[in-house]
Amino acid sequence: MTQPLIETRAVSRILNGDITVTLVKEASVRIDAGQFVSITGPSGSGKSSLLYLLGLLDRATIGDVLIKGQSTSGLSDDSLATLRLQNIGFVFQFHFLLPEFTAL
Repeated sequence: MTQPLIETRAVSRILNGDITVTLVKEASVRIDAGQFVSITGPSGSGKSSLLYLLGLLDRATIGDVLIKGQSTSGLSDDSLATLRLQNIGFVFQFHFLLPEFTAL
C-alpha cells in the first residue's frame, strides 16, 4: 500500500470558551496521489474547519494530520508554513483582495 499524500487520524477541533463547541469530531481521512476528493455536507457541519486542518491553517485539538507520512502535530508555526508552501495549494471560498489593487 502506498503512503497517502494527506492523512488524518481521528482529528477533532474543539473550541473551549463559555461554551464548548466541537467543529470537527474524530475525522479520519486518507487522500492518495491522483485522487479527487469532495467534502460535502450542510452549512455548519464542519467542512471548512476540516479543510483548515487538512491545509495546516489550523491545528487539531486531538489527533494528527500527516503530510506524506510526516506528523504535523509537534511542528512549529514556521515548520508548518514551510510544509504548507512545499506541499499544499489552497483556494479560499472567500478571497480578501485589497480593493486598491486591480488585475492590471
